[in-house]
Amino acid sequence: METLPRERKLDEEWVFLLKEAKAMGLSKDEVKNFLKQQSKSAKTV
Repeated sequence: METLPRERKLDEEWVFLLKEAKAMGLSKDEVKNFLKQQSKSAKTV
């Protein structure tokens, strides 16, 4: 069984975007819903 590394390197751009969303007052659920909506839109194009 393979174990996950204890330390993961986060994508700096994603971290920046999520911090910006938080600074704008967006909740985790709002960000999740936005990403899901964009993912669905991309699949239908």
